[in-house]
Amino acid sequence: MALRNLFKPRWRHRDAAVRADAAAALDPSRDGDTLTALAEHDESPRVRAVAAGALLDLTVLDRLIRDDGDAEVREAASLRIMALLAGQVDGGPDAATRERLIAHTDNPRVLQHVARHSPDPDSRRAALAAIRDAQSLYELAVHGQDAALRLAAAERLDDDALLRQLGRDGRDKKVVRLARERLKDHQKAAADREQREQERDQALSALEQLAGRSADPLFDARLGQLEQRWRALADEASADQRGRAERALAQCHERIEARHREERAAALNEAAVAERQAALDTLRTLLRDLTSDTWDHQLGELRSAVATQERRWQAAAEEAPGDDDQELAFRSQLDEWRRLIALAEAAREQEAPETRRELADQWPARVPPPSSLVGLAAGDKAEPDAPQPAPRRPEKTPTSRHRGLVVALRRELERGNLKHANRLWLKAEAVLADEDDPWLARQLERHTERREELRDWHAFAAQPKKDSLCQRMEALVDVDMDPEERASAIQALHDEWRALMSSDQGQDQALWDRFKAASDRAYEPCRAHFRELDAQRAENLEKRRALCAQLADFVAGENWDKADWQAVWEIRRRAPREWKSLAPVRFTDARDVQKRFSALLAEIDERLDQAWQHAEQQRQGMIDEARALTEQDDVHGAARQARDLQTRWRAAAWLPPARHRHFQKTFRGLMDALFGARQAASQARDEERRAEQERASAILAECEQRLERPLAEQDDGDLAERAGALETLVPAALERGQQRRHQQLRDRLRQLRADLPRWQRWRDARRRLVDAPQADTGEDAGEDSGRAVALEALAGVETPEHARQERLAWQLEQLPRAMKSAGYAPLEEALKLVEERPAEAPLEAALRQRLLAALDALEPGEGRA
Repeated sequence: MALRNLFKPRWRHRDAAVRADAAAALDPSRDGDTLTALAEHDESPRVRAVAAGALLDLTVLDRLIRDDGDAEVREAASLRIMALLAGQVDGGPDAATRERLIAHTDNPRVLQHVARHSPDPDSRRAALAAIRDAQSLYELAVHGQDAALRLAAAERLDDDALLRQLGRDGRDKKVVRLARERLKDHQKAAADREQREQERDQALSALEQLAGRSADPLFDARLGQLEQRWRALADEASADQRGRAERALAQCHERIEARHREERAAALNEAAVAERQAALDTLRTLLRDLTSDTWDHQLGELRSAVATQERRWQAAAEEAPGDDDQELAFRSQLDEWRRLIALAEAAREQEAPETRRELADQWPARVPPPSSLVGLAAGDKAEPDAPQPAPRRPEKTPTSRHRGLVVALRRELERGNLKHANRLWLKAEAVLADEDDPWLARQLERHTERREELRDWHAFAAQPKKDSLCQRMEALVDVDMDPEERASAIQALHDEWRALMSSDQGQDQALWDRFKAASDRAYEPCRAHFRELDAQRAENLEKRRALCAQLADFVAGENWDKADWQAVWEIRRRAPREWKSLAPVRFTDARDVQKRFSALLAEIDERLDQAWQHAEQQRQGMIDEARALTEQDDVHGAARQARDLQTRWRAAAWLPPARHRHFQKTFRGLMDALFGARQAASQARDEERRAEQERASAILAECEQRLERPLAEQDDGDLAERAGALETLVPAALERGQQRRHQQLRDRLRQLRADLPRWQRWRDARRRLVDAPQADTGEDAGEDSGRAVALEALAGVETPEHARQERLAWQLEQLPRAMKSAGYAPLEEALKLVEERPAEAPLEAALRQRLLAALDALEPGEGRA
């Protein structure tokens, strides 16, 4: 038992501290089950927390966060999950799994940790994409691990307060600039939303106001404009606003439909009136065109025509009742026709002379009778025994300057217009009272019967209506109505009474007294209202006088040479609105103050016109300057001058928007043309530079490729060609790296072209040694031996043992000359020694080998002497 306890794992020790140390030492990849058991079931919170901090299983960690009762354990599990998702733990999930898990995580703390501390850029980006919390995005925009992450976080941030703070505290210029730009965009969007809300409120208010108005002829056009305006703004409207708008639109359309119904009814009424008048005119025309022959041969046609006009009248009356005068005239005309037709039928049927004479007596004198009644009326034939008067010449119609008055009177009587006829009749009587005009007196006597007939008809038709008007006026006394509405109703009844009046007031004076008394009682409640209205009119008049005084003080006190014309224009624009708001006023009282107000506005308008003409001339001058700049060949210089011109344009005198807009459009077009030409020139120059850089890249690459060859493979003609190609390049058009390469290649070419003749001379010298005839061994080679020693000394290669003394002697001999000569070059000295040796002289093999070895050691290369 003791041995088992001795070898028991330390994570099962009774001491919690020992178990915690043991849990910290476990390998998560190998001891995962043990760690899971400790994290879920150990009685010590410290042990569970240590085990949780070492787990790799995200499911177990999530369960611990959800179910464990100890805050330390939950915190350890949370920190472990953050480390696993951030990729900071060996053996944790792979990158693809981490990104998938991050995308499904909505814990701001975890996402913040991953985005800030993960070594994996993809995991950081995935965490950033999943973050929705504005504060977390701000923290990343300020403290993110890399610039790209900070910029991406700033692009996701939408909170205005945090964007403003980021614009102050950001670490990167791009982040700060982006935050400020987004803040400006948000502020602009908020201003646009507020403006749209105001426009929506204004459109809705205008719709509701329009719905409360009567449908005048401009109602349809105004509704169309407002409805189109509302539809453009309705997408962002609230449900309450939409409901109000729909109700207002429905009311407006109902008013339009009601007006259309009224117009249709009015059109029908107008057509009916015209039809009734046509029926009346037809009866009158038929009567005017009658002859005796018509009665004798066309009586049936006349009867049918009269019946047709009666039906025509009745059909029109069903559509719209006629007025009393027209009704009276038609009925009078119709009755006359019926009487004439009845007399004509009786004359056709009766053959007894006495009966026909009676019919002739009843026949109207102004209408031609049938031929059977001609000459039978009393007075038409003289007594048989009476002497026949001598035929007289027809008397000439007496002239009178009042013939027009009589013609008008006859016309109104024929039309049945009693009211107008009475006025003309009284006028004629007034003429007779002032002067003696027998002809005018006879004409009035002739038309007295017709006037009396119309007066009887009028009295018969108007009496009930006047009685009804009295009753309606008396009913108004006890009706509770708005004063304005009551006054309108009283006025309408008075208008109806005047329409029924004739010029003879004696016949209905009692009804008029009754009507007038009721009118006075009905109007009594309106008096206080109109007294208040008069007081309001007086107050508004005083306010208008005060407004004129203010305008006069402004005009007199303003320094017009240094005036703020925008403020003046605003005053001029608002003054008429203020004037209109000070209503109502009594027109007759306001004439003088209206004239003064108009004169003040005219004076301000004159000042404004002078200032605006100067401002327009100033703008036109700058436009002419801008147009001249567009014709310059130096587009960059023109653009620099255009910037100065823009500064002057912004500082130009103020113009109202309507007058400024045309100049602004022209100036902007010219500026766009100028800067567009500069941009086009810059683009062309950039294209040329890019083309030059591409050509330079090809030339430089080819030169570098050629110069990589060894010196033995170089050719002076090819090097000269490459140097010529490099000289064609313009260094200012090249990139900085290309400029450096260009200079390096030029230097290398210059060096190669300097080294190539030396190497060719070395090559010829070596070939001279190689091609020298072979000498026999032991043949005298004193000079060649000395040359070999000299070349070995010059080349710094080993000299055979037997010739070292000779080499030392040569070096001592040559040392003073080398020290005195600044241009002493070992290769040059060696080449001279070889070139001085006769080419046909035999050369011993050992010496040849020594000479070639020394000469090879002196082989010239790039940059070597």
